[in-house]
Amino acid sequence: MGTYTRRWRALCGLGALAALAACTTVNQGAFSNYVAQTVQPGMTLDEALVRMRAEGFSCNASTGGSVTVCTRPLERMLRTDCVERVDLVRSVNAVKLVGKVDVLETRCAKLWN
Repeated sequence: MGTYTRRWRALCGLGALAALAACTTVNQGAFSNYVAQTVQPGMTLDEALVRMRAEGFSCNASTGGSVTVCTRPLERMLRTDCVERVDLVRSVNAVKLVGKVDVLETRCAKLWN
């Protein structure tokens, strides 16, 4: 195989890798909308947990019990080291109700160091 052919293949491989990397972008707005359709303030914490777990989230109450942290890995073709996080904050007036839903920024580890 000639040098020209090897270089051409290497360039094509880099182009394909760049195209795959473009697929790993996080659409935070779409994720926020998705969460808003899944859980809302005012629903019972139990119902919110059932819905979040049905969507693949793992949920754990904080030490003080006022916040339940729900996370799930974000599956992408090239990257699987991103985590989506939603905090379910208990209502001040009714402990068994969700008072606020905080959608945190999706976090990803660096692909290359």
